Amino acid sequence: MFSISEIFYLVFTQLSVGGFVLLLLIPKGVVGANFYRLMGGIYLLVLGLARCANLYLHNHDVTIYNFFLNLQDTEAILIVVFFLLLLAYTISWWFKNSFIRLLLFSGGSICGCGLIIISALTYTNQVQLPVIHFFLPTQFLVSSGLLGIVHTGMWFGHWYLVTPELPVHLLRRYNTTLLVVLIVSIVLFCLSLFFRPHTENTMLFSFHIKLILYMRIGLGFAATLLLYIITWDCLRPKSVARDELGATRAATGFLFIAIITVLMGEFCSRYLFLVSKYIL
Repeated sequence: MFSISEIFYLVFTQLSVGGFVLLLLIPKGVVGANFYRLMGGIYLLVLGLARCANLYLHNHDVTIYNFFLNLQDTEAILIVVFFLLLLAYTISWWFKNSFIRLLLFSGGSICGCGLIIISALTYTNQVQLPVIHFFLPTQFLVSSGLLGIVHTGMWFGHWYLVTPELPVHLLRRYNTTLLVVLIVSIVLFCLSLFFRPHTENTMLFSFHIKLILYMRIGLGFAATLLLYIITWDCLRPKSVARDELGATRAATGFLFIAIITVLMGEFCSRYLFLVSKYIL
């Protein structure tokens, strides 16, 4: 029987990794150091909560000693290393050495993606699906990207209030990336449903499971897609020409709502995965 902490661990880990990696969509020098300090602080907090959930899952007390030194497996080692790299990256924005900052970002991105892949591989022996060693890590990475793009994109949208002269096409880039990642996520979901009848000993969909499944589809996919369309309309050239600041404000507001729909969708997805041992 799984714990609710396992859902929080998976979602928060994927959120922190995806949000951090997708900072690369912002060109160097466009926003000031305070933005990166803020993002680093947010994802440090999220990752810290994920690490606490990880300790709880392994029946360890949440202490500073256990947080950093109770390294029971490769996954725990990667969590702590990623946390330290993210911490160092955040601190580096108080200094001017851009080369070290680049190394920390590159190392953190690689370590974070490795963490997501290792996390997925721990479940492969429990899931029946063709090419599961490829399919499940891909699904986890795509979920990480989906969670990260709406969070980092929303915070970046708020920065237009701090620096109104920011180019609008950068916020459009985040919204376009959201569409691409969402489509890939939907394709993977459809593939899992296609393969489901061909697998053995699959759990039947009860009313309870169907309800969560419909929430996954309705909130995680349909509502997020609708919010992408609305945000696209806010950021199209005609809307920006009429009122640039108003357009970016509106788009940022809808991205904030997208955070809720994506989070709900991914929480439902992880719940369905842990209950049925099948990717949905």
